[in-house]
Amino acid sequence: MPTIDQVIETTKSAAEMRHILDSKVLSRPEIRLLLNETRWDGNVLHAKGKMGHGTVSVEERKVVIHIELSLFGAAAKGAIESTLSEQIKKLGS
Repeated sequence: MPTIDQVIETTKSAAEMRHILDSKVLSRPEIRLLLNETRWDGNVLHAKGKMGHGTVSVEERKVVIHIELSLFGAAAKGAIESTLSEQIKKLGS
């Protein structure tokens, strides 16, 4: 199964990035398509949707993404990777 594994450096703390993910990333329509079911367990966001499932971990000045893509998600892997990376980099700087 194809995966997305990204480590994105930020200038924010884990708490700041968690707040940003909740308020500005997870609410975006293109992200909701990928991750329509989410729950936090500490600083790890567990998410799943029709394009795949995985985790987004927030650490001090870093976001670690691991998503296993479904067959449907695999077809859009490049677009998903770039959208996630762009949004988190933009908001985390």
